[in-house]
Amino acid sequence: MKISYQRLIRGVCLTMAAMSSSLALAASEVKKPVRIIVAYAAGGASDTVARYVADKLSPMIGQTVIVENRPGADGNIAAELVASTTERDDYTLLVSGPSTHAANTTIYEELPFDPDNDFRPMSSLVNTPYILLVNPERVEESSLEEFLKKQEQSPTELFFASANVGGRIAGELFTQQAGLNGVNVPYKSSPQAITDLIRGEFDYYFCDSVTAIPQIKAGKVKALAISTADRMENLPDTPTMQDVGFDDFDVSSWIAIWSAAAVPAEESDYMAEKIAEILSTDEAERFITQRGLVPLPSTPQELQEIQERDTEEWGEIIISAGMQQY
Repeated sequence: MKISYQRLIRGVCLTMAAMSSSLALAASEVKKPVRIIVAYAAGGASDTVARYVADKLSPMIGQTVIVENRPGADGNIAAELVASTTERDDYTLLVSGPSTHAANTTIYEELPFDPDNDFRPMSSLVNTPYILLVNPERVEESSLEEFLKKQEQSPTELFFASANVGGRIAGELFTQQAGLNGVNVPYKSSPQAITDLIRGEFDYYFCDSVTAIPQIKAGKVKALAISTADRMENLPDTPTMQDVGFDDFDVSSWIAIWSAAAVPAEESDYMAEKIAEILSTDEAERFITQRGLVPLPSTPQELQEIQERDTEEWGEIIISAGMQQY
């Protein structure tokens, strides 16, 4: 199944006129310190973008903005923490992705939070391509075509890592479409997974670009393909999956920010407006694209629509790949 966010990127409006009319009534100040809970470990794409936004947001709203990492359970630990906050707490926000707000409703029989009613959508932040990585000592082949040809000639059991739902889906689709005998090895974070890849603990890994690119540049891992339809500016010589014959392969993910339902709507919308301003600057675009990500600011309503769409689309893939944890 094709998962493409390019149509969404083209459709996102970057002007304040696209914000809902309720912003005209938004609070002129934020009354409490802000805590951003990141659903993944430090050092990955979600953490990197969250800390950039926090640094810029704090002086704009006149409040301290701190970032905390609460990885685990496909983001459920962080989401449950944010959902449980009350009006007495500091304003608490969640940075996560389609795991907590699209995929997990299918993966898990029950969730300790309600993705719709326990949060207020604020903005999507970035689109995240994945890079198919291998250990250059464990996999001697220099291209994906050579790697697959060797597996066709001498099939073996392979192991592939995943550190989030998007990477797992990319890995499962590749394994199925390539006809490989692949077994998933789940990790709590991208830095942990890539460390074990460098050690030669498994065969391949669809890794987020923020974690992958420094290790590729250092020669510690080898990039065989990009998961999206377009090549990456940072890795112009690395082919896409479509370039090497996987015609419908176009998998990416997104990172977004929500406030807890306990945050007043006017102040949540006010902060969402400021985040949209941050993401629409040339500085933010450079910061994001240099890390292999794609800027993806949105209105709260657009984020809600993304969430609803991918709950359905990702759910179909999860069921076909047998990823449910019932």
